[in-house]
Amino acid sequence: MVQDIANAHGDTLIYDSSAPGGYTFGNHFNDPTTKSKIAAGNWDYVVLQAQSQEPSFPPAQVNSQTFPYAVLLDSLIKHYNRCATTVFYETWGRKFGDAANCPNYPPLCTYTGMQNRLRESYKLFADSTHALMAPVGEAFRLSIAATPTLDLYQADQSHPSMEGSYLAASVFYEVLFQKSVLNTPYNAGLAAGTATFLNQVAHQLTSDSIIITNVPKYIPKASFTFTAQGVSGFQFQSGNPSFSHKWYFGDGNTSSAINPLHVYANSGTYPVSLVVYHAPDCKKDSVSALIQVTVPTNLFESKQRRLKIYPNPCSEFLNIEMDRSRNSKVRILDISGQVVYEAENVLRISTSSFSNGFYYVDLYDSVEHYHSCFIKNE
Repeated sequence: MVQDIANAHGDTLIYDSSAPGGYTFGNHFNDPTTKSKIAAGNWDYVVLQAQSQEPSFPPAQVNSQTFPYAVLLDSLIKHYNRCATTVFYETWGRKFGDAANCPNYPPLCTYTGMQNRLRESYKLFADSTHALMAPVGEAFRLSIAATPTLDLYQADQSHPSMEGSYLAASVFYEVLFQKSVLNTPYNAGLAAGTATFLNQVAHQLTSDSIIITNVPKYIPKASFTFTAQGVSGFQFQSGNPSFSHKWYFGDGNTSSAINPLHVYANSGTYPVSLVVYHAPDCKKDSVSALIQVTVPTNLFESKQRRLKIYPNPCSEFLNIEMDRSRNSKVRILDISGQVVYEAENVLRISTSSFSNGFYYVDLYDSVEHYHSCFIKNE
């Protein structure tokens, strides 16, 4: 079904599975077929689902019998698939709870109690291994609360009906492809209204529960804003500071800072691109925008070859070089026009006390006047 939904959106899903009935994580870790499929490599995602009751058992039991194998399976995935992301498939509580285990552990006596334990355990697995979680069980909870008459279960009150399976597939499409499942033309033979409702539940759940899925932590999404700083400077602000960054400013300069300040020397339209990436699992995303720059003709003096300031950006010191020997005065202004430094006949200026940001430099004497600018950045 996930593949059918992907195809309907013009996406491609290539998959394989190892899904013997009733398998625990321990069974999978010791199963040659499961291990060989993981070892085949080149997977973008590997989905792990425990036996439906296993993660709902008491925390001490889960911690000793289930959690260790979740970690081992994740380690196996990372060993054979350098760029793969593990996804834990959070299943759902049984319709009326787990009657067989209710006497020994009261939280399992109800659907809500069982569902709460499944969520707690799968979140533990995902958080501990830096993995994603596909919150299908939480989508069941949301659907049941909104439309109790829509039955997501088969007659055994455990396995999913067609509606339950379609809801699960919709959740997985959103998590794996990071796209909206809304307006999907594929409905698995369900009534159009039912499919639309289930898609809405999946989309709402994954959109509102991104912290549960861990997507923001491990799947980069590039975005940025920018504001003008001074005459030709721009302060760029990343919308996703948790990942590594590479900025391309369109004038041949780049930066790996999260929120860089960049000054353009010439007027023009520049394509600025940001690439954010999560190096451990090779995930990356990019976004671009056009920046219009207008530099006043007197900002960068045509005689600039006679004045050189460096390094730019600077940290502790700013050096000044001139190809003449007349006495001169130097004045430094911040972007608001406030003079922050003024002196005569200096070749090296301490900038350690300056705040980070954009500054103008005026160098002048009785004959000539030069303008330049620099960035102070720790």
